Amino acid sequence: MKTNAITNENDGNNPDAALRQKIEERAYHIWLASERGHGDHELHWLQAERELTATAKQEREQRFGGRGGKKTGKPHKS
Repeated sequence: MKTNAITNENDGNNPDAALRQKIEERAYHIWLASERGHGDHELHWLQAERELTATAKQEREQRFGGRGGKKTGKPHKS
């Protein structure tokens, strides 16, 4: 039987689960690139978090034009 926490973690519609999966995958690739050394898993995880956070910030700024969350473009006429 799955608990709610496990169900939520595996739910593709849960943004936190999706982010965790991306971080996990990136940390794995960092580990592979580091010749698979042991003992640095926390550093790999933190590096992956930093990279993905920076990427998400850049995407938001591009999407919203760096205007504090306001979308750019022409206003809709009613």
